[in-house]
Amino acid sequence: MKKIILLLLITSPLLNFGQKIKVKKGIVTFDKIEVAKVNDDIRNMYKFSTLKGEKAFDVEFKGMSASNLEGFQWLELTSAEGKKTEVPYEVLMTSFSVTKLIIKLLSEKYELISTKGIDLAKVDAFFAIDREVLSDKYAKAVVSAKADEAERQATVGKYDPFVKDDGTILFGGSRGTKIAGRVTYGQNSYSVIDLDGITVGTAKGCSTCTSVDATTYTDEEFQFDYGSRTMMTGRFSRSFAQIFVEELLGRGYQLQREAKAQKAKLHKERVKVAKENSINLYGVNGVVTDEGGKTYKGTIYAIFEKLELNPAQQQSDYAEMNSIDKFGKFVSVKYKNEKNRVRTKKFSAKNNIKFCADDEGTEKCFMGMKTKGNALMKMSNASNLGFDNSYFYEIIYENNGHMVLSKPGEESTYVLKFSDQKNGFMIDGRSNDKISAKLAKFMSNCKSLAEDIKKGEFDLSNLDNLKQIVDEYCKS
Repeated sequence: MKKIILLLLITSPLLNFGQKIKVKKGIVTFDKIEVAKVNDDIRNMYKFSTLKGEKAFDVEFKGMSASNLEGFQWLELTSAEGKKTEVPYEVLMTSFSVTKLIIKLLSEKYELISTKGIDLAKVDAFFAIDREVLSDKYAKAVVSAKADEAERQATVGKYDPFVKDDGTILFGGSRGTKIAGRVTYGQNSYSVIDLDGITVGTAKGCSTCTSVDATTYTDEEFQFDYGSRTMMTGRFSRSFAQIFVEELLGRGYQLQREAKAQKAKLHKERVKVAKENSINLYGVNGVVTDEGGKTYKGTIYAIFEKLELNPAQQQSDYAEMNSIDKFGKFVSVKYKNEKNRVRTKKFSAKNNIKFCADDEGTEKCFMGMKTKGNALMKMSNASNLGFDNSYFYEIIYENNGHMVLSKPGEESTYVLKFSDQKNGFMIDGRSNDKISAKLAKFMSNCKSLAEDIKKGEFDLSNLDNLKQIVDEYCKS
């Protein structure tokens, strides 16, 4: 098989990576083998024909610029019959000759030219394919980019910023009196700082490159390039600082004291999104039943997990949210008492509280209780100065007062609660043998069922098996 593959590689007419392209006096050669003719006397125009002089196709190199960083390049090919198509311009090898680069692209990617010459059949097939009109696509992108640039310039013009030699940013031009912030420099990095001391943006570059990478306090990232004006010089450049400030203003950053208010707004939005994505219950309708059977109907708050926010942010809406050993242990209800006055009452899971709440149209009920069978959990709580092994668990199955519950946020953690026992029994990720032995001891008053569990007849990681245990509890 290896010999066959080697033979195919040697006899293949396609242009291989190791082959050398040369163009001399209009003759194209691949490894000294003449394959085609090309006329590139007219700038950006390349007329290809067979070695016999038959016209094959013309290629026109085209390009347009959208900004100082964004540009588009493509090839427009015209067949001998006048049919046109466009393909992206791609550089597939290192060369200073655009002619060679185009030949490489046409031969390697589109297989129009090989060591056997121009394949006219493949040329016909190439022009028969309907392709995206790149010139239209790029023209629209350029128009959009120029409109954006015009809008940015108009925005900058409103403020007429001027950066002084000491880095002070003025609005109103060089004679302006309104200070909007300052620009600092150090180690090839510029920072724009507003009146509250907040770093609005940072730009980093180098002394051998013109493109600059910038980031802002909103985590936006962008680049800008103004040639030698954006090359770092090892000292503060008023010209660069001016460009950077204009880039920020053009993108909507107003400096002065805007960042503080904007950061507060962003934080509020992050909290909102985090709440929506969490399992916590915030201000939902529900009913709490205390240990004596008294009910409190109103608005429920139950915190089962810490909100997933940006690490740099702080959350302080609820005092218990960042406290050790508090998640899932308390529920609060805002209700109206007998005098029709609003009151808020907080209940602890350790007092065997039950509550039900409307979670986006679905009623969910929870019971607070201590659990057996989880010594490691108790040790963890003790090490965190908690000493309280009580949590609120969601009721997912109930039969004759016996229940299967789950721990919110931990899909594989269940609790069995039987009506004749005050505590529940936790089923978690430990081995089935260990949990089975402890569960059998916990429910030893149901000898037959306990014996089956001890023998390993139930896979306790299976929810249906847990429901079956609840159904059979003390029935024989």
